Amino acid sequence: MTAAPNPPNPSELIDKFISQLPDKIKLWRFVGKMAVEQVNKRFIDQVDNYSTREPSNPPVVPKSDKLVVASSDEIQIKTAKMMDKVQPKAKKTPPSTASKLPIAGYDDLSALQILDLLGGLDKAELTKIKKYETANRSRQTILKKIALLSDASK
Repeated sequence: MTAAPNPPNPSELIDKFISQLPDKIKLWRFVGKMAVEQVNKRFIDQVDNYSTREPSNPPVVPKSDKLVVASSDEIQIKTAKMMDKVQPKAKKTPPSTASKLPIAGYDDLSALQILDLLGGLDKAELTKIKKYETANRSRQTILKKIALLSDASK
């Protein structure tokens, strides 16, 4: 008969576990980071595909070996583009009203282009744009940016 093996020493097991802990924590952080990056990429792809797919087709997530992390600026830009496509186009207003706006060719610009130009306007000009946008297309991305800029100038 053979003798039963000796049970491991608990203090040795604890020391071994503690010595492996930093490596395990690094692994867990890496896995968590990869999961967040995948979710960000899928979200952005779904936003991009939302307006171009038919309602009966599920969204398609393109396969890629390279992971992309979206910054909050990229998400805001893509959301602005999506909102621009989803919201119905308003009727063109008479040129006399549009020509009084501080941004030339306002009706022909996308929300993203307008967002870039709003920072250079003063409070009175922002008020004109806000009134015009509210009366016409009511794009929330533009109205929110005007509100932010108006609050910042106080």
